[in-house]
Amino acid sequence: MFKNILVATDGADLDQRVAKFALELAQIHSAHVIFAYIIYPYSVADIDFPIPTSILPTHADYERACRGKVLQVFGPIELLAKQTPVSFETTTLEHAQTWRGILQIAQEKHCDLICMSSHGRSGLSALLLGSETQKVLAHSQLPVLVVR
Repeated sequence: MFKNILVATDGADLDQRVAKFALELAQIHSAHVIFAYIIYPYSVADIDFPIPTSILPTHADYERACRGKVLQVFGPIELLAKQTPVSFETTTLEHAQTWRGILQIAQEKHCDLICMSSHGRSGLSALLLGSETQKVLAHSQLPVLVVR
């Protein structure tokens, strides 16, 4: 039924749980798993208050930090995936809107299922922080499996 399963990761503790679930599902369906992480683009323009540019990280510093974060996010997931017979890959995409980046990768990789976690925020915290999972659910034309 499923051939390509996208697992959207964000570095949260729930990533391992979602990865394990997706890998088990992929094993049942002989599917390929794509672990994806969205990187927010570097932009000094996002800072809307006066600050000396000399104290801001350079683009090279930002890229170095992003590479470190990607290793931190994918490291444990790759260890888990390598313990299974499932074929998998990792990918990153630079995008200002995480949910759009997730959907873009899903389309480019011909995915037929998206797996994500939900942090379970509610009330004001959910309203203020938004929910990338909610946005993917609202805009995806693919099935979305939410793991808690």
